[in-house]
Amino acid sequence: MKIFKSGRTSVYMVGGGGMGLSHPCDSHVYVIENDGAAAMIDAGSGIAPEEIRDRMREDGIPMTAIETIVLTHSHWDHGRGAAWWVAATGARLAVHRLGVRTLETQLWPSSHVERHGVASRRARVDRPLEDGDQIEVGAIALEVVHTPGHSDDSISLLARLDGRTVLFGGDTCFAEGGHGTVNADTDFRAYRASVRRLAELKVDVLFPGHKHFVLSRAHAHIAMLDRRMSGSWTSMVDTRVPFFPTWWLEHDASLYEDAARPA
Repeated sequence: MKIFKSGRTSVYMVGGGGMGLSHPCDSHVYVIENDGAAAMIDAGSGIAPEEIRDRMREDGIPMTAIETIVLTHSHWDHGRGAAWWVAATGARLAVHRLGVRTLETQLWPSSHVERHGVASRRARVDRPLEDGDQIEVGAIALEVVHTPGHSDDSISLLARLDGRTVLFGGDTCFAEGGHGTVNADTDFRAYRASVRRLAELKVDVLFPGHKHFVLSRAHAHIAMLDRRMSGSWTSMVDTRVPFFPTWWLEHDASLYEDAARPA
């Protein structure tokens, strides 16, 4: 579904398990299009990817329009579908250089699906990304902002469109001051620095990797996370976030049958 338009640029949400747009194990999947050229941002879990394909068809986006697939990070719900989408579109695959090993060799051995015996497919990375790189989409560019914290290879993608600043934030920052999953191995200093960097951008629009998107005053949502991360914490929540990919697998065993079915 088209969720944003500015001049000759449109953004579509074509996948999102938590939104009911595609398989429950998918992160949000976006397509940004300008003058007939398009990039896919994140590739979902690779489980029933035809659901995302069907959303694209409904929106009139031809598979051949996808020139680049950009992963905001290499976690399985964002990157496991990359191999399928590269094969289906012929697009180039881009991920931060720290995520290349996951896509090409390591895969996701600790993910629920692989621990249940469902194999993943390797994908060759055509473009290892660095902070400050530019990804061209038609006449516009997405700027790579390295935002480690949720993962060491996390990036955000920044576009400036007709005076508005648009951010694809991956799992670094969510609406309402939310953030991606963390654990005892998280580099919280790096995470706080990443959020502070994004807060300084004063973005107008936020398209995150999960939960709802924000079409105006998105900087207030990121500023709230900055304040939260700069304070003191007195408790930890050790449960899964409801309706996130792994939560679904823990609550509906039939989803493993979806994962085992050839795409």
